[in-house]
Amino acid sequence: MASDLTQGYIRHPSEIPTQISLCSRSAFSHNTESSSGNIGVSLYTDHFYAIGTALEIRIRLTETDFIASGHVAWCIPERDGRFRTGLVFDDPDTAYAVRMIEQVCHIEQYRKEVEQREGRHLSQEDAASEWILRYAKDFPTLDSHTHP
Repeated sequence: MASDLTQGYIRHPSEIPTQISLCSRSAFSHNTESSSGNIGVSLYTDHFYAIGTALEIRIRLTETDFIASGHVAWCIPERDGRFRTGLVFDDPDTAYAVRMIEQVCHIEQYRKEVEQREGRHLSQEDAASEWILRYAKDFPTLDSHTHP
């Protein structure tokens, strides 16, 4: 059942740190109908969050943090005590930005893996070129998200 829930979500690389915090309802309103076609992100959290909980995700890859607000679509306990949590984003512009930043996260993870595994040091541009050739075609699109 867990794999059914997580299907269609972009799996955030666990090597790229995120900060998750509660988001006030006044700053974020979740609309289940509009979120059904938008992108979702699957990531590990240290806490259980009820479905519908408004959360803010913060990702730092450069000097500037990327911040987006979404709501919990599902939260599955893992054996290690953490939770695999699915976030969806109502606003199409936010969903697009999340998809773009997740691609950057996957490219950075790829760059680090190549350096560790093969000893090759890739620039961000070279890593992006290689990653795009190998993996971009399989990266979820905005219309591939399935709402459980």
